[in-house]
Amino acid sequence: MTRDDLDTLFASPAALLAAGPEVLADLPVVGGGAGREACAQAVAILDGAEVPRAEFASWLHFGAKVLGHDAYADLVAEAEPGMPWRTVWAWWRPVRVYRAKPNLSGDANVEVHEAPDGRLLLKLWSQWTRERWLDPATGEQVPAPVDGEFAERPYDAPVEGPVLFDPDDAHGLYQPDAWEEPVPLGGGRVMLFEPRGVVVLERNSAAADGPTGSEAVSWGTGGPWFTGPTAAEAPLDAARMEEAFDADGTVRLTQDRLPAALTHAPTRELAVTAGLPTWFAAGVATFTLAWNDGKAHGLEPDENGLLHLGTFELAYADTGRVLVHPETGAVSMVRNGQGPFPFARDTETFVRLLEAVYRFMSACWNPYPGECAERDFLSEVAALEPLSVNEESPAQDVWEHLFAAITELSPWGF
Repeated sequence: MTRDDLDTLFASPAALLAAGPEVLADLPVVGGGAGREACAQAVAILDGAEVPRAEFASWLHFGAKVLGHDAYADLVAEAEPGMPWRTVWAWWRPVRVYRAKPNLSGDANVEVHEAPDGRLLLKLWSQWTRERWLDPATGEQVPAPVDGEFAERPYDAPVEGPVLFDPDDAHGLYQPDAWEEPVPLGGGRVMLFEPRGVVVLERNSAAADGPTGSEAVSWGTGGPWFTGPTAAEAPLDAARMEEAFDADGTVRLTQDRLPAALTHAPTRELAVTAGLPTWFAAGVATFTLAWNDGKAHGLEPDENGLLHLGTFELAYADTGRVLVHPETGAVSMVRNGQGPFPFARDTETFVRLLEAVYRFMSACWNPYPGECAERDFLSEVAALEPLSVNEESPAQDVWEHLFAAITELSPWGF
């Protein structure tokens, strides 16, 4: 199959669905665009499960929505009007997409809140995600309501809604193991949530009891496929910093708030444009930025000619002072009075390593079947900073301690 043929096939969901799973075998490495991305997500989630064409279209639609390819999702809906359900919206981590949010690991819940006039809001909270209120119709974040305007709907409140993924139905739909009982929202819609995110689905009542139009088949197995660069290859910008560290955990400093002694231009640019994390926590370790008190401009180099960037509290009576060279941007550490020793090649690398912990956190704790998040994480941090995995360096002992929060410990820290 040529590149042009591949692009044409995946650009048309109708052609893709008509061709069937046989066309998905032995695809060229390059080509296919957004349609191939969505299809690879559907195949990866189904993981060989046998579903008829119409139901595969539902998963193709889901894959497009979680990846943000809404236009392609619309094409899927047009191509297969008989698909049993569609995705209204999804705040969801796709397979092998390592994002800091959503991360509903550990203690988490999505509550349905109702106003006296029947309006609904979803209240989402978890130990790793700040509380947010969502419009159930669109998934958009909305301001928290005033006290008394909404009340949590009782768990056993009668709500009319479609039955999705009925285990007693001999012709039931495929349901991922992590998807618990759907929560009815009324109007033919249900909400599901699990550690990877929250999604609102809508049952196609016209197709619910009709024939599938094809027998159930496996659409193959395999991992996801992407057109764009990985996060490790993409720029570190303000939006990415805020996604990882939250808006109130990131500070963008003006030039006059940076240490006057800092002459390393890339470090100054990073602090002004993308920002720096003011706070980081993983396991029992925390990091606090030293330049967020308004006094950084007058900061002078220490006896080693280094500027204090921040401090790790690694454990009880175990402290690491993070230092940056004012001319080269190289990052060092003094741990419990020992050092300084090299810690990261520059400030951006240091920040990227912290950001990678948050980005891979949910995937390491809640991987999809066949997803090797820990391997991918360790591969990325090793490429970012070889010292972080070099067992002969004192830096590795610190980084290993931080990385273990997601590679060895649970969301609860044990």
